[in-house]
Amino acid sequence: MRNFRLGPLFTPPMLSVEGGLQGTIQRPHIAGGASWSGSAVDPETGLLYVPSENRFSVIKYYTPDPAEGGNLRYTQADFDSGTQPVMPQGLPLLKPPYSRMTAIDLNTGDHAWMRPNGDGDRLRNHPRLRHLDLPPLGGEGHGGPLLTRTLLISALSAGGSDGGPRLVARDKATGEILASLDLPAGAIGTPMTYLHEGVQHIALTVGGEVPELIALRLP
Repeated sequence: MRNFRLGPLFTPPMLSVEGGLQGTIQRPHIAGGASWSGSAVDPETGLLYVPSENRFSVIKYYTPDPAEGGNLRYTQADFDSGTQPVMPQGLPLLKPPYSRMTAIDLNTGDHAWMRPNGDGDRLRNHPRLRHLDLPPLGGEGHGGPLLTRTLLISALSAGGSDGGPRLVARDKATGEILASLDLPAGAIGTPMTYLHEGVQHIALTVGGEVPELIALRLP
């Protein structure tokens, strides 16, 4: 960490220096803690459900080479470029959970509950950690939630029966996972729901070499 700038809120980015500081560590990550994936609100209970991630980015500037057409004094460097802060043997830099779903009571401002998004087996099975009785660590995505009368539904990037992506349904009052369904590929965006001939469907887009739109319903 000694090679990076740390500071309170509004600590600015910096020009990386050869042999010196390599940039400012920003937490949450440039993609957000709670950001693009959105949230869901329950008008009956006043609970807001927010997925978030616990990651960091290194924010730094560089001076473009005039020989390559650069005419700026400073510009933003790629977020994963150059030296990055790392822990030995691939251990995580931050404490868990690495992604989570949080229910916030808008009537009081209190957190009604928080659950890690996924078990985090990739880290739980690390040679330095697997002997520990660790709780779920999260880190399996922060996909946007879909809310129904009783359930909170969202996609995770791991934890399926084959270790792959899955769709989970939580009890919206407690956050407990009630059901898990394997997905053929990782979800893109947020699930949606609709009613067709009296039957409720849930649809979502999944990635892959050819992205697909899949729809689910009860038998």
